[in-house]
Amino acid sequence: MGLRRWSFCGGDPGAEAPGHLPLAAMLFGLEDFWQVAAVFAAAVLAGAGNAVAGGGTNLSFPILVWAGLPPVEANATNSVGLSSGSLAAAWSYRERIGQAEASWWWLLTPALVGGGLGAWLLLALPPDWFAAVAPFLVIGAATLVAADPVIRRHLDVGLGQGLGRSVFFTFLVAVYGGYFGAGIGILTLVVLSFMGMHDLHQANAFKNLLAVAMKGVAVLLFILLGRVIWGAAILLILGSVAGGWSAGHLVQKVDPGVLRWLVVAMGLAMGLVMVVSEYVL
Repeated sequence: MGLRRWSFCGGDPGAEAPGHLPLAAMLFGLEDFWQVAAVFAAAVLAGAGNAVAGGGTNLSFPILVWAGLPPVEANATNSVGLSSGSLAAAWSYRERIGQAEASWWWLLTPALVGGGLGAWLLLALPPDWFAAVAPFLVIGAATLVAADPVIRRHLDVGLGQGLGRSVFFTFLVAVYGGYFGAGIGILTLVVLSFMGMHDLHQANAFKNLLAVAMKGVAVLLFILLGRVIWGAAILLILGSVAGGWSAGHLVQKVDPGVLRWLVVAMGLAMGLVMVVSEYVL
């Protein structure tokens, strides 16, 4: 049985993969090198976006679906690929992470537990459920990225410090992160504000560390259960590491506004196309 095809263009989702596989298919599980180039480019932008503005999944996940991966496998593959970008970004922020107060490290526990639960829900629930909600998750996350500047401006309005509240909301964000995850960066910044972390550079640093924790257990589960398309995952890893590492070093020198609105525009466009493909065509 060939790979079930999914397409933004309304092609037959049950069509069989051709018997003669081109080099792109043999190396990366994709149909041609245009798809290879598109996935890699999306990974670079996604890695940079997650390090700076958030919402990188809005770019990489729809591209994987467009390239032919079933939605659940695309989500699992995307999680594996972009986690490496978050890890690279966190490493570039390691000095600021080392300055974090001891209480902030307690957030790693709900991040790990919630991420694992979210991944379990993704794999345990019927795949059609995720395929049905995925377009709206992309659109919602793109909207959240658009609201990022407004949210950040209100992070220092005295929400108060509270470890218990922060642990609870970190768990909720992590469950969503393990299930899908687009926009968790912005949600995590809000949680960190509950802890009194209002230095946005330090908050960005710890946000990337929590993203690694949220996705870490999920990634392990996806790998163990064989839901990762490794050729595409390797492309994502290479691209997201390059994008995340570069953005982590340049974030204090480059205005992230342009990157943010690129993520928003592409996320909204891809989400709308996914809605048309899923519900109209």
